[in-house]
Amino acid sequence: MAENKFDFEMNMRRLDEIIAAIEGGEGSLDAALALYKEGTALAADCAKALNDVEREVVLLIKSADAIERHPFAPEDDE
Repeated sequence: MAENKFDFEMNMRRLDEIIAAIEGGEGSLDAALALYKEGTALAADCAKALNDVEREVVLLIKSADAIERHPFAPEDDE
């Protein structure tokens, strides 16, 4: 049985596809709604994954230096 592994990058690519399809507005309302539902589920999964990674980074830093807490803060690419 194959393991169902979460792939953050693959889900982000799918979210980009969904956004483009919805913004294109060429499908039916039902199709757009289905894409929207899929996108919100993917976004929630990605947010959970990011929160889990942030929590792990904080724990790793705490284990290396029990005094200071350095939560993960991504740099702005913009």
